[in-house]
Amino acid sequence: MKALKHLYLYFQDGQRLIMRFPEQSDDPVVIARALRKQLESPFLSIAVNGDLLMIPRESIKYLQISPAPSSLPEPTLVGAVLVD
Repeated sequence: MKALKHLYLYFQDGQRLIMRFPEQSDDPVVIARALRKQLESPFLSIAVNGDLLMIPRESIKYLQISPAPSSLPEPTLVGAVLVD
């Protein structure tokens, strides 16, 4: 069984959307390529409960994937810790 990931989307208007999904690939190269394509697209495309959800990139303040993918987009600062 593939590991589960969580996606937290934070929108410009203050709303938040949380989704759970299976890890999409075990191959770091495939993961990096998919991340790059998503970052270059004007929409974040997600299949949810049999529907296609297309979220305009400009409406997203930031997103969080937990746990982090095994391959990260370049350049990514690693080892950071959130501090109160």
